[in-house]
Amino acid sequence: MKRCVDKAARRGIMLGVHTLSNFITPNDPYVTPVPDKRLAKVGTSLLTAAISADQTDIPVESPDFFKQFENNHMRTVMIDDELIRYGSVSEQAPWVLQDCQRGAFGTRAGAHPKGAGVSKLADHAYKVFLTNPELSVEMATTIADLFNNTGLRQISFDGLEGNQSTGMGNYGEILFTTTWYNHLSDDIRRHYIADASRTSHYFWHIYTRMNWGEPWYAGFRESQTEYRLKNQPYFRRNLMPAMLGWFKMTPETSEEDIEWMLARSAAFDAGYGFVTNYRTLQAHGRTDTILSLLGMWERARLSGAFSPSQKKQMEDVNNEFHLETVNEKTWRLYRVYSYKFKHVKKERQPGEPLYSTFQFDNPAGKQPLQFILTASGGSVDHIRMELDNYKKIELPIRLRKGDILKYCGGATATVYDATWHAKRNIPMKEPDVQVTPGTHSLTFDCRFTSGDEPVAKLELRLIGPAESVPPKK
Repeated sequence: MKRCVDKAARRGIMLGVHTLSNFITPNDPYVTPVPDKRLAKVGTSLLTAAISADQTDIPVESPDFFKQFENNHMRTVMIDDELIRYGSVSEQAPWVLQDCQRGAFGTRAGAHPKGAGVSKLADHAYKVFLTNPELSVEMATTIADLFNNTGLRQISFDGLEGNQSTGMGNYGEILFTTTWYNHLSDDIRRHYIADASRTSHYFWHIYTRMNWGEPWYAGFRESQTEYRLKNQPYFRRNLMPAMLGWFKMTPETSEEDIEWMLARSAAFDAGYGFVTNYRTLQAHGRTDTILSLLGMWERARLSGAFSPSQKKQMEDVNNEFHLETVNEKTWRLYRVYSYKFKHVKKERQPGEPLYSTFQFDNPAGKQPLQFILTASGGSVDHIRMELDNYKKIELPIRLRKGDILKYCGGATATVYDATWHAKRNIPMKEPDVQVTPGTHSLTFDCRFTSGDEPVAKLELRLIGPAESVPPKK
C-alpha cells in the first residue's frame, strides 16, 4: 500500500480507502481458526447437557437470543473456541438448536460440558460479524496505523451503524471514529478527507463531509435520487459541504446521463463520488468525452460561474442541460428539452396500424429535431417516423439489440453499439427533421426482428437558446 501511495504522490495524486468500519468477514483471523472472544454477542444462554463434537442438536436453557430470524443473517453461536451454525429452534421446551453445523468457518468442533455458555453472535446482512467496544477500539486503531504507515489521506466510513453492536448506540459510532482520529499522526491529521454515510454531533470536528446516495440499486439517474435531493437542504441547514453521493460509470453510461448529474452538481454547488475502473474506461467508446465533461463542468462550478437563477433551474431533476466551453473562463449553457417515449411490439386486428403516436412541445426556436433511438431487448429495422403527419423520415438500417442511433443535427446520424463505439454514419436530410416552436406530433413505427420483448426507446431532444456562464452584466 505504501508503494502505491508513494507512486501516486509522485504524480500529484493522494490515495484513500473505503472501509466498512467494524464489519468482519467470516474468513478473517478474528473469526477463524480461533474466534476472538470480543466478537459482538446478542446474548448468552447455557448448555443444559454436555454435547459431543459431532452432535447436531444442541440443548440450551433459553431460546430468547436464538429464535429471532428477521435480522439473523448468519445463525451462528460461539461455545468456547467453536463456532456453530444452526438451522432452527425447537418449538417448545426442552429448547434445542436444531440441524447444527459444527466447526463452522474453519473453527474446530469439540465436546462441551453442561453449563458452558452458548452465545449468539451479532451479525449484519452483508454476512459479516461485528465488534464489542474493545474490539471496535482495536480495529479503529489498526486503520489509523495503516494511515500513519502508508500515507493514506482519505477514508470513507461506510457502515458506521455497525458499531451499535457495542451496545452503546450512537456513542459506539463516535467511539470508532474518535479512536481513529486520536491515533493519527500529526502529519496525517494536518491533511486528510473523511466522509461517512451518517454523522453525529461529536463527529463534527473529525469528518470532512457526508456523502451518501448509492448507485447500486437502479439506473444512473434513478438510484436513491430522492434521498440525494433531500440531503441538500440538510447540508445547508447544518453548514456542511454539499455532496451528491456516489455515481457509477458503466460502459453503457451516456454523455446525457453524465451532464444530467453534472447539472445537479452545479445546482447545489455539490461534489460527488464518481465510481469507475480501468476496464470500464477502456470498454466505453466515449471515455475521453465523458472525462472532458467532468473537467469542464467542475471548472465552471468551482469558479462560481453559474448564476442563482441558472442554479435554481438545474435543481429540478426533470430539467436537462448541455455546457460548452467558450474559453478558459467562459462557457455557454443550453437548456435541453427532453421527451422520452417507447414503441413496443403490438398485436392488433388485421389492417389496424401498429405505429405509435407521440406528442411533444418545442419551447425554443426552429431547429432540427435531435433524437436518440435505442433498440432494447431485440433488433429493429424498417424504421419510419412522420413529423406532423407530413414530414416522413425513413431510416433503412437495422439496429441490433443494444444499438443506438444518435442524431445531433447536420447531415449525418451515428450508429453506436451498446458501449458507445461508433459503428457507422447514415445520411440525414436536415430539412425533413426541422421543427418550429409549438406543439408537434410524431408517429413512429419499425419492424422487430428478434427478441422476446423488444422495445424501441426514443428520446427527442430540443435545444434552448445559449446562456452565458457567467452571465453577461
